[in-house]
Amino acid sequence: MPIQLLSKQVDGTQCELAIDDLVDCQAFAEDIANRIQTPLTIALSGTLGAGKTQFTRFFAMALGAPGKTISSPTFMLVHQYDSQPPIYHLDAYRVGDEEEMLELGIEEMFDMPAVTIIEWADRFPKLLPNNTLFLHIESPSESTQRTIHLRAQGKRAMAMLHELIHHWS
Repeated sequence: MPIQLLSKQVDGTQCELAIDDLVDCQAFAEDIANRIQTPLTIALSGTLGAGKTQFTRFFAMALGAPGKTISSPTFMLVHQYDSQPPIYHLDAYRVGDEEEMLELGIEEMFDMPAVTIIEWADRFPKLLPNNTLFLHIESPSESTQRTIHLRAQGKRAMAMLHELIHHWS
């Protein structure tokens, strides 16, 4: 089944989607990749195994990164992918505090003509830049279905989310 728009805010700054499987996840990631304007940050949250890294893999592949090079940066903390635009992929799960997060150079990444994707971004909400697309993925246990809550902050992210909501309606 295709991506289902479950709800949306009247102002277009938030929506909720349902996806059924990896095919839908790939289509969802490609929809976002096709509308990217940099710089933009994608803040991912959700439980272990919800699909944060899988979304990132599909997203990066849609922008030209080789799929085999895309993995969770849990131990490296930051990966950069050769895509157009470039992608910085961070995992905040093992980062101790805001100071350590800043030491990774995120402020510089946020200003680059690139996409910065942060898994476990909900651990450091104060550090996120103005143009951020928040994606919270909920996954019922033992199911391929996912509910995705999207929220946009900043002009660029809001314009993109408006366009996506129109596309999914």
